[in-house]
Amino acid sequence: MSAADLLPTMSLETFLAFTAAMLVLALTPGPGFLAVVARVMSQGFGAGLAATAGLVLGDLLFLALAILGLSALAAVLGEFFLVVKWLGAAYLVWLGIALWRRDAAAERRPPDSPRPQASHRGSLALGFLVTLGNPKVILFYGAFLPTFVDLAVLTPGDALLLGTVVAAVLFAVLGVYAFLAARAGRAITSSRAQRWLNRVTGGLMVGAGVAVAAR
Repeated sequence: MSAADLLPTMSLETFLAFTAAMLVLALTPGPGFLAVVARVMSQGFGAGLAATAGLVLGDLLFLALAILGLSALAAVLGEFFLVVKWLGAAYLVWLGIALWRRDAAAERRPPDSPRPQASHRGSLALGFLVTLGNPKVILFYGAFLPTFVDLAVLTPGDALLLGTVVAAVLFAVLGVYAFLAARAGRAITSSRAQRWLNRVTGGLMVGAGVAVAAR
């Protein structure tokens, strides 16, 4: 591989179209968005960023499969992705039930007290599993992406550029969602309001898990 291969060759129109499509994908609320928000509510902003990193890794995996033309491999691994989908759905439901049952009054802490240690590895795994089982993401990279990006002529530089766009857009959009969720959580001081927030978030998480499993 020469240094020239690392330079992007795609047109500006293709780059802008892909960036716009990624923005639409990231801005559309789905299981990934709910996973990030629930992680922020339960374990803080850092855990939400870790879940976002897991989502990004899952997207990059699908992007790599699309670029390498490994549709046959993906078909062979269909049962594997089905298992992953069920694992991700079960994890979402479990998190939702845990949030629903949380006793807000018992967990209230003074404003300056430290948060419990968050499981960033668990958050990372959650984001990765949710992405692998998300039909919206699978459809985007498997069917929609090849319609406006000629994957057959992409150079390594083009692939690196697309991967950078994926990571940057997802981190930017989901990072904002995580920040707003963290601010909302800190703004709620009433134990009753916190309990209802936990139940609403938990109910959305359970609904997302059921939706992932049903698709």
